Amino acid sequence: MMISRIAMCILLLMAIFAGAVSSVNGGCSACKGGSPTVQQDVLNNEWAVFLGNENATTTTEVMSSAGGLVNPRYNRQNNPSLQAEKSQSSSDKEDLNVASVTGAESSTDKRSDGSMLVPLVSANNSGIILDISPSSTEYIPGAISIPYTKFLGPGGALKPVSEMAAVLGEAGISQDDTVLIYGECQPCGGGPSAATYVYWIMLYLGHENVRLLDGGIDDWVATQRPTVTQPASLPSKSYTPAIKSDLLATYEFVHSGTPQVIDARTATEYEAGSIPGSVNIPYDRVLDDKRIKDKEDLDDLFPSLDKNRSIVVYTNTGVKASMIWLALTMLDYDARIYSWQDWQANLPQLNIALQKAYADPNPAKIGDVVQITALFEEKNIKNVNRSENETILTVKGCATCGFGSSQGYADLSSTDGVVKIGSTSQAQKSAAEKAFTVSAQVLSSSGDTVDRIIMKRIKSDGDEFAGIWNANVATGVYRVDIVATLGDVTETFSNAMQIEVASTSKYKNLGNE
Repeated sequence: MMISRIAMCILLLMAIFAGAVSSVNGGCSACKGGSPTVQQDVLNNEWAVFLGNENATTTTEVMSSAGGLVNPRYNRQNNPSLQAEKSQSSSDKEDLNVASVTGAESSTDKRSDGSMLVPLVSANNSGIILDISPSSTEYIPGAISIPYTKFLGPGGALKPVSEMAAVLGEAGISQDDTVLIYGECQPCGGGPSAATYVYWIMLYLGHENVRLLDGGIDDWVATQRPTVTQPASLPSKSYTPAIKSDLLATYEFVHSGTPQVIDARTATEYEAGSIPGSVNIPYDRVLDDKRIKDKEDLDDLFPSLDKNRSIVVYTNTGVKASMIWLALTMLDYDARIYSWQDWQANLPQLNIALQKAYADPNPAKIGDVVQITALFEEKNIKNVNRSENETILTVKGCATCGFGSSQGYADLSSTDGVVKIGSTSQAQKSAAEKAFTVSAQVLSSSGDTVDRIIMKRIKSDGDEFAGIWNANVATGVYRVDIVATLGDVTETFSNAMQIEVASTSKYKNLGNE
């Protein structure tokens, strides 16, 4: 029994001795260097690596030591077998992405003829990239910015050619540069109208090397391409235009009846007044989301058009007409852009002025029945500026009742610019009354037509017209244009009044008394 206890003590002493030798030889990772300070530094550093601290000085030596702390993230990053697997997985994923993008671009290539639309994948090889959005927050890297509004003057009309050329030159574009255009106007309803319009403008200026990106910034981001928050800048250049006049229709050309005419405005705007003989094909018919449709789909939109005759496309200012124009050009039609504003400006003018326009109630509540009233008067012909070719239709008597009231009938065949009121048959009176119309167009703050109200003459021998509008709209301030029409002659009194529509909540004034 005594011998057994002695043997156990000897074994215990041998174990203690072996541990001491191990400490001296540095078998413990925490004991490296022998110094207590060094030992603590090693432990601290291993702990830092375990927590993922990038400032840790520990290397693979610490992580591979038998007693070191283990950081799973570190092991994933440095394990050869895991890295090989990750590399293969990334490669497969990259191949999948490339295949996906290539498939998308391949689809784009099928619909792009190369002369107009450039697929996203080719953007960086297409010269100067021009973003025409008026308020971008991100850009394709390297793109310069020219908001499309810089090409427009008051009322949305095109600026003079010299001014548009100066805009391009100041931005660093010359007539010889290759330019790729993209962008959109969110307040205009989104879509490519602003980009297609600038594309048309540059072609009109004679720029040959200009194309459109087949997609916008959203499509760019969707394919995981990078963006920047600020546009690039280029040193200014000189831009020399060479006008291609056959891209812009004139009043004389449209009025001649030679071209086929497409009204690309909304159906509501078309019904309120249009160029005689025009057909209504709203601009959004050529869009698939925010992109121009494939050629196969576009063909179905224009079945009755004759390719042997020129086509004129118009909207209020021509901006949105550019989308229909682009679609027609892609289909090899001879297409030109025009504006409703120019048509109205060149027509003979009714010699009437809007004396007063008002609504009752105003402000109105949602759902209220609002009466819109307009009172006309005759213009002072002495203060009317007119060119040699301008005809002003003038009535003698009340400003509008001559066009169909019981007082008489206006003979529009007069060549002296003055329309006299004379007696006529009841049939002529009835026809004249139908010819003269007054309407009110209610527009939202963004300029979209909300409603169109037909107005009736209040008295048979008066110049006061009224109509009823049901204000079943969202709260806000609505603009009202008054439109007077006699045959082909239309005069629009823009922003004749504003109607405020307020909430119907009975609690809105609670606490204000």
